[in-house]
Amino acid sequence: MSIKRSLLYSSNTLALAVIVFVILVFANYFSKRSFVRFDLTESKRYTISKSTKKLLGQLDDIIRIEAYFSDAPDQIKLIKDEVQDMLDEYDAFADGDLQVEFINPSDDEDLKQRLRMKGIPEIQVQVREKDKIEVRNAYMGLAVVYGDKQEVIPVIRETTTLEYDLTSAILKTTRKEAKTVGFLEGHDEVDVYGQGFEVLKRELDKQYSVRKVDVSDGSAIDSDVSTLVIAGPQTPLQAREKYEIDQYLMNGGKAVFLVDAVKMPQGSIQATPLSTGLSDLLAHYGIQLGNNLVQDISHDSLTYSQGGFMTITRPYPYFIKILKSYQYSAGEASEGFPAESVITGRMDSLVLPWTSSLSVVAKEGVEVTNLARTSTQAWTAQAPYSLDPTRMFTPPSSVKNAYPVAVLLSGEFTSFYEGQEIPEITSDEDETSDDKDKDRKTVNKSQPTQIVVVGTSQFLRQQRLDGITFLQNSIDYITLGSELIGIRSKRISDRTFKEDPNAFTRLAIKILCVGVIPVMVALFGLFRYFFRMRAKRMV
Repeated sequence: MSIKRSLLYSSNTLALAVIVFVILVFANYFSKRSFVRFDLTESKRYTISKSTKKLLGQLDDIIRIEAYFSDAPDQIKLIKDEVQDMLDEYDAFADGDLQVEFINPSDDEDLKQRLRMKGIPEIQVQVREKDKIEVRNAYMGLAVVYGDKQEVIPVIRETTTLEYDLTSAILKTTRKEAKTVGFLEGHDEVDVYGQGFEVLKRELDKQYSVRKVDVSDGSAIDSDVSTLVIAGPQTPLQAREKYEIDQYLMNGGKAVFLVDAVKMPQGSIQATPLSTGLSDLLAHYGIQLGNNLVQDISHDSLTYSQGGFMTITRPYPYFIKILKSYQYSAGEASEGFPAESVITGRMDSLVLPWTSSLSVVAKEGVEVTNLARTSTQAWTAQAPYSLDPTRMFTPPSSVKNAYPVAVLLSGEFTSFYEGQEIPEITSDEDETSDDKDKDRKTVNKSQPTQIVVVGTSQFLRQQRLDGITFLQNSIDYITLGSELIGIRSKRISDRTFKEDPNAFTRLAIKILCVGVIPVMVALFGLFRYFFRMRAKRMV
């Protein structure tokens, strides 16, 4: 009897162990794919975005991520741990299509050589140990490999933009068709390859092939250019150049127009009215450019040098500051960025220097979306313009409005040159214009396409990071859709005070942060200590 009881007991134990094992396997499997994290930051900076999750869920083959980190000091280990956490979350949503490997290349000379070929450098970092600072060599880079394609993140010094960089690399390697962004040249536009625009070029290179486009010889814009950027021409476009832009749009191309109302010499605040020749073209598509400059009570400051050695910062109404929402003393509120706009809906602020207003010209089949609008307390100035920052800026007592300063046009457009002869080529260098136009016919109506119009290019010339992000969002949306915009917009936030606090308020905030909060934490610790001691004595 005891043998039977023993066998029965053993069988029950084995069955229970198998059941527990199966439960643990299923629990582990499902918990990896269905888990909950609480991210209390406003921008959800520690949670990957819906765009990333969607991209990972659509992977049709294995993506390999090689993380190269040296065994190093605490500051590198901290970044490595944050990278590990993010890659774990990527892996959870990739449904088995992501392979992650952490590699320490410090002692492998052959691997170091291969990494140099990849574009991942060995960098120097400062290490504080035993009351002294040393300089060590280390690796802190990533490589994203998909088939025979590869993208690298050479150095990861911080993780605030890691999701955008990583998702961009995955998207670029898995995309079957390369996208090209063209920048019009020949009219003193923003030179994306020029000095001062390295940040813009580097950010665009993460997703696109970037090149210059010249239409002065009467050549059609290549069909592989997905989006054309006309970034602040300073001389008028000729009729034939406008024709080539028009036909590019009629053939399904997309465009971003950054059009200045004034011309300003480099390093000067003297302005003269500027005619780019684009006003009639854009008005035909649905947007009229204002012959003015906008000023607003919601504005940023201008920093300039005086006397060669003194730097001065002054509030400057010509640097209008678009906010997500404006609050007024009377309790009113208005929207600077429409919530439904994918391009600007998640931005907190955007400064547009020396911008003109835009007005809508109703066109059948064309939908207009305001991307950025001033407060209701804005006003305009006409030529001659007085831009001197030292003068007093007095808002008018009346005639203040909210002005659109950036818009998106979507729909089917008609050609500006419908029913007209093809303009002649004005370039003296081209002697075959008759042959070029011999069999060419004007396309009179476009397929559905999109155009972004902004009343200034100065946010690029002033190298403002919020403006660069706005341009990236615009290009991404009309070229790719909305995959990357939500990721990048996480880091665009404005945490300045609505009004500059007085000296007493500043002191109170400092005392609260530096004194009150630490004292409260210390008191809580003492209370907990004495409470536990009392409990022990009672026991």
